[in-house]
Formats: sequence, C-alpha cells, structure tokens
Amino acid sequence: MKKTAEKQPKMDLGRFWERIWKLLEPSQKQIKRLLVLIMAMEVVRLVGPYMLKLVIDRITSFDPSQLSNILLLVGAMFLINQGISFLDYLADNRIFDVLVDIIAYLSNNAHKKMVFLSLGYHEAENTGGKVIKVTRGVDKIETLFSNFSFEVAPTVFQIIFTTITLFVVNWHFGVIILIFVPAFILLTLRVNKLVYPFRKNRFDEQEVAASLMTQSIININTVKSFVAELREHIQFSRATGNVKSSILKEYRKIIQYNVARNLVIDLGRAFVLIFGVYLVIQGQITIGSIVFVYTISEKALLSLFRISRLYDRIMESSEAVERLYVLSKEESDIKNNPKGLKPKKIEGKIEFKDISFCYKDSANCALEKVNFSIDSGCVTALVGPSGGGKTTVVRMIYRHYDPSAGQVLLDGKDLREYDLYAFRHFMAIVPQEVEIFDTSINENIAYAKPGASREEIMAAARTANAEEFILQLKDGYATTVGERGIKLSGGQRQRIGIARAILANPRILIFDEATSSLDSYSERLIQDAMDKISKNRTVIVIAHRLSTIKKADKIIVLEKGRVVEEGNHTELSRLSGGLYQKLINLQKVGDVE
Repeated sequence: MKKTAEKQPKMDLGRFWERIWKLLEPSQKQIKRLLVLIMAMEVVRLVGPYMLKLVIDRITSFDPSQLSNILLLVGAMFLINQGISFLDYLADNRIFDVLVDIIAYLSNNAHKKMVFLSLGYHEAENTGGKVIKVTRGVDKIETLFSNFSFEVAPTVFQIIFTTITLFVVNWHFGVIILIFVPAFILLTLRVNKLVYPFRKNRFDEQEVAASLMTQSIININTVKSFVAELREHIQFSRATGNVKSSILKEYRKIIQYNVARNLVIDLGRAFVLIFGVYLVIQGQITIGSIVFVYTISEKALLSLFRISRLYDRIMESSEAVERLYVLSKEESDIKNNPKGLKPKKIEGKIEFKDISFCYKDSANCALEKVNFSIDSGCVTALVGPSGGGKTTVVRMIYRHYDPSAGQVLLDGKDLREYDLYAFRHFMAIVPQEVEIFDTSINENIAYAKPGASREEIMAAARTANAEEFILQLKDGYATTVGERGIKLSGGQRQRIGIARAILANPRILIFDEATSSLDSYSERLIQDAMDKISKNRTVIVIAHRLSTIKKADKIIVLEKGRVVEEGNHTELSRLSGGLYQKLINLQKVGDVE
C-alpha cells in the first residue's frame, strides 16, 4: 500500500486530448467544419459591440443631422444580432447531429469490442466494472463534447479575437489581456493536475461500488438465503464512503484555487477599466471606445472564468476517457486467422497433441503434455476430480484459449488454421449453468438460429423434453423468463439450453456437467434428451456422475492436468487400483447395465 501511495498517478494533458480525438475519429471532419462555423460566429459577435461604440460616439457629440445615421446603426445592430441568432441555430443543429452520432458509435464500438474480446478478458474483469467503464466513458465524452462545443470553443475563439481587437484599439489593452489570461490558464491547469490522483482514486472506488452493487443484485437469492442483506449494505456503504472521501478531497482543492482565479479575473477587469479611463482623460480614445473595450474584455474574462469551471468538469472526465480508450485498444488474446479455413462441413475428429496450458496468474498448469483423440461420430466422456482440466479441454476445443504448447487438431488441421467463427458454427455446448436471456422462451431457444421458424423451435423443444413445462406456462413459448432465467427451475433452464443446442444442429456437441445439479426426474428427462440428439454427432460429455457416461464409446480420465486413464466403462472399471475404479466405488454406481 505504501508503494502505491508514494507513486501518485499523473495527468498527461496532451495524451488526454489526443486520445479523445482518436475516439472521435468518425466525427473528425464534422468537428473541424463545426469549429470553422463557431469561429465565424465569434468574429461576427464583435460587430455588435463595435456598432454600439459608434452609436455612443455620435451621441456624445450629438448633432441632429446625425440622427438618421444613429438610427441606421441601431437597425444594423438588430440585423447583426438576428444574423448571429441564425448562425446559432445552424451551429446548434450541427452540434446535436454530431453529438447523437458520437453517443451512438461510441456505445456500438464499445459493445462490439466487449463481445469480440476473448473469454480470458471477461474472466479477468468484473462485470459491474466493465459495464460502468463503458457507460461512464460514453456519458463523460457526451458531456465533454457538449461543453466544448457550446462553451469552451466559442470562448477560446472569443478571447483570441478580443485580444487582437484590443491590440488594434490600443496595444496596452492587448498586453493586459495577455498577462491575465495566461495567468488564469496556468492556475486552471495547475489545479487539475493536483486533483487528478483524487479523480483516479474516485473512479477506482466507483468501480468497486458498482461491482458490489452488481454482485449483490445478481446473487440476491444467496444474499437472502444467508441473511446477508445488512452485510452487503454495510460493504456497499463503505465503498460509497470511499467515493465520497475522494470527491471531497478533489473539490476542496478546486474551491481553494477558485479564490486565486477570481482574483486574477478581478485584477484584469480593474486594469482594463482604470487604463481605459486614463486614456479617455488624455483624449487618446473616445467614450464609445472605452465602452467597446470594456464590453468585449468583460465578456471574455467572465466567459473565461465560466469555462474554467467547465474545464474542471471536462478534466474530471479524463480518467473515464482514459479507461474507455484503453478498452478500445484492448486486443483479444485469440487472434483470428484472416485467411483461415471456412469449411462447409466437418467430420468432427479432435486430437490433442502434447497440449500444455497455464492460466494467467496461476502457479500450476491446467493441462500438461496432454495427448488423446476424440473420434468423429462417437461419444467421449471426460471425467476426473475437480480441477483436473476437463473444462479447460472444452475451452481449448472452442479455442477460447490457445495452448501454451502443442496443437489442437480438428479433422487433422490445427485449430489456428481455421477461421474462428467458421468452425465454431459446427459446435454447440450445454453448460452446467445455462445462460438465459431476459426475453421469451421462444427467443432464448432461437438464439442459436435467429431465423428459425416456430415449427423448428417447437420441434427442438419437444426433442429436449422442454415442451412439457413450456405449455404449462401462462404465455407458453412467449413467456418472458426474467434475468438469467430466474423464473425457471434449474432443470427447465437446462432443457432450454439443450433445445438451443439442438436448433443449432451442431456436428460437435458438448455437455459440460449438464445434469450435475439436478434432481433425479430432471436428470432422467435431460439424459433422455441427450441420448436422442447424440446420434451421428461427435459428443463430448463432462460428468461427475459416472452413471451418466457408462454408455460412452470412450472415457478419458484427467487428474491434475494429465490423462491418467483411457478406455470404455467396462475396461476402466476393471482396472485394479485405477482412478476411475476409485471414483466408481466412491459413488457406489453398481453393476453395469
């Protein structure tokens, strides 16, 4: 902890703006055109005060013959103001068009990045943290662009053109602005550098709080079952307390610097006014000129202070932008071969050749020099103690991970030679915990084949023994099942998962502990469904209940990442002192049917 505290993160202002610009790449041309329009508007805005100067000068030395000219000047001021209103209208429309585009493509790009990243990334990142990283990043850039377009850019151009105009009127006025504006900017940059570590800590704490909120809601059944509501609330309150502490430290520092920034603005206004009065007394400028100078300089200095507050909020978004940018540049661990094989059909033979694999941050390898083959059209079971490497084998077959050493072959070719998405179309999996979407049963089954007809969906449900319970529901196939299928039982979710796999019509079908946590009735229904759909496919079954895999053509026994036995049920059950025999005895399977 000490080491972290000593090395405080620093804000790189140049990198921050560079990364925003890269994130906004699709809108860069539109933004450039928008800036030209804003710049033109700020030039035109100076014409009105100049017209007022001319009116005042004519009034101070009033001559009745000048009345018509004065009225013309007033009319011209009105037309100019109307012209500025029209330009504002055009700019506002352009800003909102760009803003809506930015929100859409940033969200779409972030979602696309998320779903295409490898499984390894998602297993390493917290769900709540990932979601808040995207939503907050997009929200902050939306706010940043809005503030920049409506306030910051116009004020920057206003200060530039005001300074030039003041130099034209009298170079002393220009010098005053050039002294106080940079001083103000330096104070603003200084305070934002000082509060950056507090902002970073705040975002870290907010992600922790979001994670706690997500976990407690997702696992609400467990929370309530163990009477942990108060404990969860205390943990969340502690996390939000840390967020509050970081916010207070950040804004107290900003408020302290506001006193100094106010002083700079007030000094600038005073110097402009005092020097202007002096020049009028000396007869070097007219009263109209001092009104003109004071009007545009006052407006520029007050706008400067207003955008400094906006700039504080803009820089407050720097950490959120940084995290969204890092996500946009995140690379998947699994690289798809751009010229990969796209077979129209596969046989489904799988071979592991000297496969070794270690998860990141794991001291031991999940698989170590593993060799075996899974024959096409046969049922192969993977069994063994927990942590033996069975699920890792499935992840290798799906190529969710690449092996550290060795090759996974599909029909004699390395998986890395195939187009990633092409060969996965020939696979389907029914995991221990089937992932159900918060939509209808109909759509959940059709997820494997979005264009499936109602007849196909119902046929898959019947084969999976799912129609039995679906038709008993109030809305049948149209029933919405709730987040993660909370309205369904474990056995019902499994049968929906099997129906989904059936509809995919895969060549390779994987059951990963599909019946391990079910009651006997549900297990029998699912086992029956598994038997019906296993014909003429390459089927891989991971099971702890050995009764479910006695009919497998081959059983591969894994322990501590190695293949220790291989054969069918009869052969392995007779292998004296073997691990499979020990597992049978522990489970008291009984005679082979």
